[in-house]
Parts: sequence; structure tokens; C-alpha cells
Amino acid sequence: MYYWHREAKSSNAEIDYVLPLFGEIVPVEVKAGTKGSMQSLYLFLKEKKLNRGVRISNENFSVYDSIEVYPLYAVENLRMV
Repeated sequence: MYYWHREAKSSNAEIDYVLPLFGEIVPVEVKAGTKGSMQSLYLFLKEKKLNRGVRISNENFSVYDSIEVYPLYAVENLRMV
């Protein structure tokens, strides 16, 4: 299991997990509530030129651009390869 942390002069960024999912490397953010920005997730996707990210939170299933949202109760729906 891996995570990603970037320290820059004006911005820090962190991804909770970087996992092999769906046959590719996918950044995964875990949030306790339903709110919170996904700036780190978008930054990671852009820097690493990836097409998919995952957010796990108290939100219902949804998709924001290239980020798939899974509710906490449905984490088992993520398939690790």
C-alpha cells in the first residue's frame, strides 16, 4: 500500500492511498464526511497523467469528472487487481 505526499513552497498535497485498481494505478482519497475539496486528487491526476481517481466518503455513488465516488459502506465494490 502506498500514499503520495508533495511539499511545495505554496501548497502541500496528499493522497491517502495509491492502489492497483481496475487494472491500473488509481489514487484514492478517504473523507470522513460529505464535504471537502478534491484539489490533491485533481493535482495528482494531472501530474501523473492518470484518467481515474476514487473518493471514498459518506456521499452516495457519483462521478465528478474523472473521480468516482463510493460510499464508505460500499468500499468492497472496489476491485483490486
